[in-house]
Amino acid sequence: MSDNEKRPYAQVMHVASGLVEQLRPACHRIEIAGSLRRKRPMVGDIEIVAIPRMDVDLFGTPLDTTELDHLLAQCPVDIHKNGKKYKQFTYFAPLGYTYKADLFLQPDPATWGVNFLLRTGSADFSRRMVTSKAYGGLKPNDLEVRDGRVWDDGHALHTPEEIYIFEYWGMTYLEPENRV
Repeated sequence: MSDNEKRPYAQVMHVASGLVEQLRPACHRIEIAGSLRRKRPMVGDIEIVAIPRMDVDLFGTPLDTTELDHLLAQCPVDIHKNGKKYKQFTYFAPLGYTYKADLFLQPDPATWGVNFLLRTGSADFSRRMVTSKAYGGLKPNDLEVRDGRVWDDGHALHTPEEIYIFEYWGMTYLEPENRV
């Protein structure tokens, strides 16, 4: 897909699901996020959040590479950005179509809830979730969102899933398709 091209949800979801299944063996957890998770009728890219399996040396010490790095090298992709926490690539799907993909890596499972929520969006919803009520947002004034965690008076709160954030905010969980 070009930068502005959008395709029907069903087409992109089919491709994204196949891509996630290709990458799953190299991850502790991997999920589709973004407009696909929100079930938008037309989708511009594939967003994925993952906890990669880290490479380790002979003594079990984590290295700077992941199993996901090795697996991506074998996939039909053209990598544009290849950071430790973010990878962007073009995925060459069967039938000759190409798709822009954003892969957000969360090496720490404790950051999953916050990052999965933010990467699901929408952008306006995510912005409101991290903005204090005093400034028109939804976040309680006494809590802070920083480094993929929710903090209360210097203590990181338990947020391995999105639902915890809604609970801390005193909100009913919103299904992704209702996050506008």
